[in-house]
Amino acid sequence: MEIPFIVNARKDTGLFNSKVGIWLFLASEVTLFGGLFSGYLFLRLYADYPWPERALPVLPGLINTFVLIGSSITVVFAWAALKMREWRKFQIYMAITLLSAGLFMVLKGIEYNAKFGHQAVRLQGGGPVQDSAIVEGHLHYAELNDEGLMVEVDEDRKKEDGVFKANHVLIKASEFTFVLTRPTHEAYVKEILDQAGDRSKISLAEPYRVIDKDELNAGQMNRDQLSNTELARIAEKGSELSIDLLDKLEDAFLEARSHDRKIRTEFLAASWDWVRNVKGEEEAATFIVEKEIWKDRRAEDAEKLKILSLRAASEVTFKVDPPLTLVLKPGDLVKKVNVGDLSAKLRDDTLVSGEVLPSPMIMGVDALDFRTTAQRAEAEGLDPVPVIEETWLLNHKAHHGSHDDHGETEGADHRNEFKKIWDCHMAWLKAETERLEKKGRVPTLNDKYRVNWDQILAYQALDYDVEKVYEQGKSRTLERNGLFDLDGFAGANHKIHKGKFPHLEIPRANIGFEATFTPKWNTYYAIYFTITGLHGLHVIGGALVLGYYLFFGRKMYDSNPEWLANRVEVGGLFWHFVDLVWIFLFPILYLM
Repeated sequence: MEIPFIVNARKDTGLFNSKVGIWLFLASEVTLFGGLFSGYLFLRLYADYPWPERALPVLPGLINTFVLIGSSITVVFAWAALKMREWRKFQIYMAITLLSAGLFMVLKGIEYNAKFGHQAVRLQGGGPVQDSAIVEGHLHYAELNDEGLMVEVDEDRKKEDGVFKANHVLIKASEFTFVLTRPTHEAYVKEILDQAGDRSKISLAEPYRVIDKDELNAGQMNRDQLSNTELARIAEKGSELSIDLLDKLEDAFLEARSHDRKIRTEFLAASWDWVRNVKGEEEAATFIVEKEIWKDRRAEDAEKLKILSLRAASEVTFKVDPPLTLVLKPGDLVKKVNVGDLSAKLRDDTLVSGEVLPSPMIMGVDALDFRTTAQRAEAEGLDPVPVIEETWLLNHKAHHGSHDDHGETEGADHRNEFKKIWDCHMAWLKAETERLEKKGRVPTLNDKYRVNWDQILAYQALDYDVEKVYEQGKSRTLERNGLFDLDGFAGANHKIHKGKFPHLEIPRANIGFEATFTPKWNTYYAIYFTITGLHGLHVIGGALVLGYYLFFGRKMYDSNPEWLANRVEVGGLFWHFVDLVWIFLFPILYLM
């Protein structure tokens, strides 16, 4: 049976089947993106931290807006060309549409790449309230010197062996303690063995033995004798670390633990049966926990369990000879660093003991953000500015100039560069406040307590002269990044401005949290990547469908041109929806 209205429209509604289908599909898409936009607004309105404002570079988003609007026009022209039976024009307009989709995704890829490479660090320590100052920038690179310490190297060497991003933790490991209750060691052991190579031998510190349950149940030997039998020897002292060895130890431990659980369950069931027989069902169920008879029975069971349980060790320790300097990435491998305890815990709870070497995070800083510090100071009833000026970032030691014979800096400004930036920002803020007061407005939280990359470069160009900054701030001649300055196309460009951004080494103890600008950093970037990523998938999906009509639609066109025109119209409706979503996305994410 032939299905009606596939090509020709109904006379009463003017609709054909696929157009009805696309409208129903788009209705479901509206609910999807509507929910995401609503979630974004809810998160922004009720955020318990300063929400990022104008955090995305405007120019690529603006270009993408015009690109999608233009592609919506060309897809209509492509449909009109089919209606007029002009195949060549259809090909031209559809090709422009697909090129626009490709350009959109290239610009989005540049933007994503900038976010994946942009580092942010929340600091801790210093001041009457929790510090929480945030520095943003670009990680530098480092390698180990002959003494096994971190030294900075030029970024041009970043692809060389032994060179790593300067946010890694250095641990001079003397032993590893693996937890057998977490059988997820493979990735970590591989990383450890790769770094050890032939330089260090990692071997079992003590023999690992588990009494064989069959011999134990036979009852012919005591526990000391049983632990020395061949069946009890799972691994001997000196066995070298390997994934297979750990798997063997884990299997032995899990089997022993299963046996012990079974024994405990049997004893518990027998004890309950005994109490019920002695005291009766009702009294046993109501008062049994408080009865001395139950406590005595359980104490007897515990002594018997010591004899019948295998009691396998849940941890194994490997010695490292000679001690090995490991370079581990926080977050991916390192879970927690205990600087005072000279130990670090990996993500699978493996304990690395030894010496935590100086592992500062080295970066070029392109933004300072004190909004969280100010917010917490205000919550305590304090003036934010003095609190900010007591933070570690503005007070850590930094020396400039040449030293005289007494080791003092002669004729030099002892303030570190970040204190100079802050002083200049306060001068600019004073001028900005005076300008806005004339208009009946006040500076935003962003204006007051955040210093952007273009401001840093502008202050630096004026040699951190606060008077010049104030004067240029009043006249609005302070050099700021314009909308169409290509050196900031996707944010601060550390290649163009190489060496200009302030250099900062953050001791490991002062790092509260660090991440690139990905969903890990905060909920703003989580929903940013969710919505724009989903929108990007719609762009790719729509481009694939329209591309199919361009490259494989000739047969359909020759058979029935109206059929292909209908399909292009349906694809065009979807493409208009993709464009409409972006028109909402751009102002919400980029301009607000």
